[in-house]
Amino acid sequence: MTGPVEPAFSRAILKALEEVYGPDGLDEVLRALVKPGPRYYLRVNTLKADRGTVLDRLRARGLDFRPDERLPEAIYMPVRGPNRLPKADKVVIVDKFTAESAMMGSHVYVPGVMTFKGIMEGDEVLVVSELGQPVAFGIARMDEREFLKARRGLAVEVLRSLYELPPIRELEEFREGLIYPQSLPSILTSRVLEPRPGELIVDMTCGPGGKLSHICQLTANRAHVIGFDRSRRKVKETRQVLARLGCEASLVKADSRYLDLDFPFLARKADRVLVDPPCSALGVLPKLFDLKGEEELKALSEYQKQFLKVASRLVKPGGIVVYSVCTM
Repeated sequence: MTGPVEPAFSRAILKALEEVYGPDGLDEVLRALVKPGPRYYLRVNTLKADRGTVLDRLRARGLDFRPDERLPEAIYMPVRGPNRLPKADKVVIVDKFTAESAMMGSHVYVPGVMTFKGIMEGDEVLVVSELGQPVAFGIARMDEREFLKARRGLAVEVLRSLYELPPIRELEEFREGLIYPQSLPSILTSRVLEPRPGELIVDMTCGPGGKLSHICQLTANRAHVIGFDRSRRKVKETRQVLARLGCEASLVKADSRYLDLDFPFLARKADRVLVDPPCSALGVLPKLFDLKGEEELKALSEYQKQFLKVASRLVKPGGIVVYSVCTM
């Protein structure tokens, strides 16, 4: 049986965290980073259903979801773990994103696999990160030859993971657009923005659509909401999310650092602007490792300032800019 994993962080990140939390608080922060929060949150899409109905349906499936005490659209279930993993003779190495998903119970699909050497369909396998950290135990659902030809598909069915969460994206409630997996801080961000019907609201980095769809939900689709993202893939994904949830917003592929130049008609017109720019993502939990260097951390900081400057040129006098990043 394998025990809890040890996180790995670059010297630059350790230094940055120690500057904020001090040497006494650093160990506590590092221990917290490798674990998920005590609660796993979903946002109920009140455009399609009320919270009570969704809770009843999820509980009927044996899922221990509970209403959040403060936010009427938020529900959560307690996160259980860490579990000990059974041993296996064969190992599947996956990338960082896949490892951090698998440790929460997600199955492993072909695009996230880095090494599938010597694997036969039906083999018991240990899923490990690229640094060798064990995160899940499961059964291979294809062999090495099939894997090498495949571009997608289920590679490993996870049977036991470090932490226990249900496969939310496989639920009927997810497919019907009644729920959206979203962290509590992310849900709170749109609440802080406080969008209102009739307003012009700009989301400068909208992909994959979590906060954007929440803005639509809070305004009952009665605001003029525009979402920008420079990634064609993220715009496509956001469009799918909006369609599934029944949300109405305009989506534009554009580099948000130049919105004031490319879309001059927006200058000083937006009632509210959401800035959720690319960041170091140090606050995203759980985190197995992060090896960013000092220059990359500094570059991300400077990069974010470009978004904030443009936001200040889009918002009308007396309007609101909310700046949100998933870091510390």
